Amino acid sequence: MSVRPPKPALKAHVVDWLVRHPNPVHRLRAGTKALELYYEPGDPHSHLAAQLLPMLSERLRIPVVVRVVDAPESALYPEADKQRQFAIDDARMVAPAYGLSFPAHAAASDAGARRQAAAVLLEAAAAGDFAAREAEVAETLFQGGRIAASAGSLDEAAVTRQLEANGRRRARLGHYLPGMWQFNGIWYWGVDRMAHLEAALRAAGLLQGDAPLLQCQPEAARLPDGLSAEAPLEFFYSFRSPYSYLAAVDVQQAQADWPGPIQVRPVLPMVMRGLKVPTRKRMYIVRDTYREAQRRGLPFGLVADPVGAGAERCLTSFTLAGDTTQQLALLVAAARAIWSQGVDVATDAGLRSVIEAAGMDWAAVRAKLDDGIDLAQAEANRQALFAAGLWGVPSFRYGPLVTWGQDRWWLVVEARRRLTAGG
Repeated sequence: MSVRPPKPALKAHVVDWLVRHPNPVHRLRAGTKALELYYEPGDPHSHLAAQLLPMLSERLRIPVVVRVVDAPESALYPEADKQRQFAIDDARMVAPAYGLSFPAHAAASDAGARRQAAAVLLEAAAAGDFAAREAEVAETLFQGGRIAASAGSLDEAAVTRQLEANGRRRARLGHYLPGMWQFNGIWYWGVDRMAHLEAALRAAGLLQGDAPLLQCQPEAARLPDGLSAEAPLEFFYSFRSPYSYLAAVDVQQAQADWPGPIQVRPVLPMVMRGLKVPTRKRMYIVRDTYREAQRRGLPFGLVADPVGAGAERCLTSFTLAGDTTQQLALLVAAARAIWSQGVDVATDAGLRSVIEAAGMDWAAVRAKLDDGIDLAQAEANRQALFAAGLWGVPSFRYGPLVTWGQDRWWLVVEARRRLTAGG
């Protein structure tokens, strides 16, 4: 007989309120009404966002301000080398789909070159000709070149002061990454959250014209050569990742018609692998997931963090899932419980409700847990994730296509469409 999930704890209701309401302190700190872009030289997603500046300046009834920032601190940007290479590969693939440009043979720039670029772009931001100058600087950086030292008149101390001031402002407003737009104390990532930003600007009566700010045309994406319908779709997942919840729903919905095998590969949460996830990063992620869940009609908000025993018990239970259908059923049942029902899967009552919702045998799972936590499969999946050049989840590998984030599920779907269409 199935059991009802336990009632969510008070903490889950507190988190639910927090994710549904923007931080009023951030709104007050944002001050003068303007749209801000936090831009890091050499960051591919900052470069894509910067290409939207001329259009935004023409269509907005408020100023558009660029704040040049330094690289994120290591605690907020783990596996920096992997992230930088991924960003290059990602921008190369998605830029054409948004009608933007990115060099086909871009390479990561070194810290010295990025610092020189910052000096030039800080001056350009102050002078109001940022977009034109940025295009020149970005082309040089992504070709592995350096900006002439005489190109900027700011001395090293002035560059440091301005970068640090912009970084502090970003932190005080609750964020940590470059390539981010800030409006009214709320954050929007690069090209991927332009629809949410557009809605906010229209609601405030600040956007002129009826045309959308940006549209994605998947068929124009630059996908890698060598796609194959026989290749398995590998789906890397974490029970502690709210974005993984959204991705699991996507994969589950696509499974019945997927042309080849799907391999579900859950891993330990980042924080349980020694990687820090500071508070402002966690809060942005859950708020961003909430608005994406809202857009898709998925429940989200009552949260019971599964870090520690909860994640370990889910990973151990996963080893008993019979096939891909049941594996995905377990992922989605666990995600809904953790992220929308406030179910503590570290308890027997909480986990049992998930196991039975997935159509699995609770007695078998309970016996497996009595034998001890089993993370061998999760470790093998982590090694495969790193071998693919990735570090976090949700991630996908589909033959030569390797991508990260539920925002890139459309790339996987586009690859499948091309294979199904024969080109």
